Amino acid sequence: MSVFWDDDIRLDRWARVIVDFCTNIKKGERVDISGEYDGHPLLLALYRRCLEVGSHPVLRPIIPESAEIYYSIASDEQLSHVHKIDLYTLRHTDVSLHVMAESNTKSLNWVEPGKMSKVRLARKELGKIRKERVRWNVTSYPTDAYAQDAGMSLIEFRDFIYDAGFLNHEDALARWQRLRDRQQAMTKVLQNTHFFRIESDTCDLRLGVEGRRICESSGGVNMPDGEIYTGPQEIAVDGWIQFSFPGYYLGQIVHGIKLEFKKGRVVNASAEANEAFLLKMLDTDPGARHIGELGIGTNWGIQRFTQNMLFDEKMGGTIHLALGDAYRETLGKNRSAIHWDILHDLRENGRIYTDDTLFMENGKFVGKFAEIWENCI
Repeated sequence: MSVFWDDDIRLDRWARVIVDFCTNIKKGERVDISGEYDGHPLLLALYRRCLEVGSHPVLRPIIPESAEIYYSIASDEQLSHVHKIDLYTLRHTDVSLHVMAESNTKSLNWVEPGKMSKVRLARKELGKIRKERVRWNVTSYPTDAYAQDAGMSLIEFRDFIYDAGFLNHEDALARWQRLRDRQQAMTKVLQNTHFFRIESDTCDLRLGVEGRRICESSGGVNMPDGEIYTGPQEIAVDGWIQFSFPGYYLGQIVHGIKLEFKKGRVVNASAEANEAFLLKMLDTDPGARHIGELGIGTNWGIQRFTQNMLFDEKMGGTIHLALGDAYRETLGKNRSAIHWDILHDLRENGRIYTDDTLFMENGKFVGKFAEIWENCI
């Protein structure tokens, strides 16, 4: 079922934001456009816009059931195989656009975690090429599955996406530019931070970030977007956290995750449900037990948990920690086949300190940081 018409102006606006603002695609560039078939209205809108700007797009729709067939039949040798076509495609792609449009978000819940870990390890090189050589953007099209996970009707979820992406406004690109300006102003004053301290009723963490770059994301790799992030020092994360939201990764759900860190490494880990998957992911490789990213959500247009991390990690007043691989732009050095973002709510009795200065309290910037945010027009 589609909640769009081919002539829906908002689809065109969505495509223009991604092509013209997020990835700034130019004439002559090679663009790979992929995604599940249920997202075909947006896939076609992106394809059309890429052609309009003079690029060379390739459209690759994905049949959702193919993943179920793959994991049910593939041998260990096949799970560890990386096709040369995939390597060739990435090495000859300037921009990669992906539309998430799953028809069943639980379709891989039955897969043994070891199989997924094997696939992630085998495709580590693909991830490295993508992060280092390709501009990319991921967005999420409204499907019945996503709406059900979020506890919304399909139309309600569609409107939620539009609100989060400023896509109900004619000046959507200008609104994204304002968010970018705000976040760039904020990261400028954070660049000399030595550590972040995060406190709540279920968290007490200190993350060293000296020598790391504080970055912002305002559409560059996700749409919708809105976060400030960095890569903590690999041996400078200490404390504990019990995540207030479930962890979602590779089609699996893990409830009640609790982690304890010493000198940057997870030394104790538990979960209320699906603990085996959590422990298997932590044992993927040595880097999987370290934090690759600390992210702070800055999109207050997202206020509801949807069970979709593309949206949830951008929720204003929350933080997310990623187990595993660090983003190169942060100067983070941790390397892993996984990058698993897990969300924690700070909107009630939560605080973030930058060094010894209160940065955010109960989900809002405070003091000089609130002034920076509000005065940036």
